[in-house]
Amino acid sequence: MMIIIYICTFLLGASLASYINATIYRIEKKTKYPEIFTQSSYCENCKKELKWYELIPILGYVIIKGKCSKCGEKINIYYPLSELLLGTGFLLFFIFSVPFYYWILFIFLFILSFHDILYRGVPKSLTHMFLLLCLLIFLFYNINISSIIAMVVVVGMLLILMVVMKNSFGMGDILLLVGMGIALSYQNFLTMFWLSIITSLLYSVLYIIIKKKKLKGVKIPMVPFFTLSFLFSVIYGEKIIDFILNRILL
Repeated sequence: MMIIIYICTFLLGASLASYINATIYRIEKKTKYPEIFTQSSYCENCKKELKWYELIPILGYVIIKGKCSKCGEKINIYYPLSELLLGTGFLLFFIFSVPFYYWILFIFLFILSFHDILYRGVPKSLTHMFLLLCLLIFLFYNINISSIIAMVVVVGMLLILMVVMKNSFGMGDILLLVGMGIALSYQNFLTMFWLSIITSLLYSVLYIIIKKKKLKGVKIPMVPFFTLSFLFSVIYGEKIIDFILNRILL
């Protein structure tokens, strides 16, 4: 019985990711209401309407081998990967009984990641909504001085870095960190922050090696790394920080 529940939870996340991706894409293409929510999906290259099995999250991409079945146009790998991410996130949150408000934050970060990957920036309106949600979580579920201190230290450090090294971080990244700093426990926030820094640096190194480019001028979208790190830290962050403090530093 639990296996069925796990599968349904994963599919719920993956399906939601597919729907979010399609909706955001239509909004960016200035599709009119109500077609934004009701329009059938189709290949942008040949306009072929996708069949039902091609719309199955992740599996549909595998069935058509990552390209349009009619014209052969390649489909961006982001779509099945994003479906896998949100589906896995929902499943892990369910298994570890993560509070509902972190599910909502995760969905927000997922949407912001879409924008950051495509446009190297996040919309102000969504960022402000994210901050408001984080503030409500702080006021109702997470009022503690430790979270504020950890957030101020990290954000202050990054603001100094922005002055010394221009374009190191965007203001949108800083605002998202402010929000997560007050919404998460200080253990989860510190884990999320440092894990996102480490993974983004590793990605940058691999990107430079594979693309044979210089480090200068390479702009890496940080929000996807925040999102992945958020998923991991909400589940394991407190255990990691406690282990470091009690077993390594003390």
